[in-house]
Amino acid sequence: MILRGFDQQSYDELFSSVHDSEISEVLGISTAEELELEKFRYKGGYSTYNLTIQFFQLVAKEDNRVLGWCGYHSWAKQHRRAEIFYMLKSDDDKRKGLMSEALGKVLEYGKTEMNLRRIEAFVATDNPASYKLVEKFGFQKEAELKFRYQFGDEVDWDFMYALILE
Repeated sequence: MILRGFDQQSYDELFSSVHDSEISEVLGISTAEELELEKFRYKGGYSTYNLTIQFFQLVAKEDNRVLGWCGYHSWAKQHRRAEIFYMLKSDDDKRKGLMSEALGKVLEYGKTEMNLRRIEAFVATDNPASYKLVEKFGFQKEAELKFRYQFGDEVDWDFMYALILE
């Protein structure tokens, strides 16, 4: 697997200089709805004056297919804290160790390149594969958060995990 890094500058360059088809190809977007959602996110601004984003695209070596994403958002540089996120696009790629491989590298990047002291992970309470993944890397459960997100009529309850780096 290859990890391709994206930060605000590379994201700005992507959206300012290429056509929709190229954006879709680079980001591994397969539908018009996904593209519109990504444009909406970009226009809303991934970075603000005190929070920013750093993420990596997971790409299959054999066919250059975008497998998913892993990285940081809500990066508060002055507080040396960020929230990790990760996702695989296809269920066929799950349970193969891909996210473990990527997450290990991304956590090391957070420690060495971003100078993070605290990394947070918010994991849906009904997603045991995800919380087992963060526990594997030493994250400790700190809280259960109710009604953290709402998607239509459904609400998301999350466990809040943290990894403290020395």
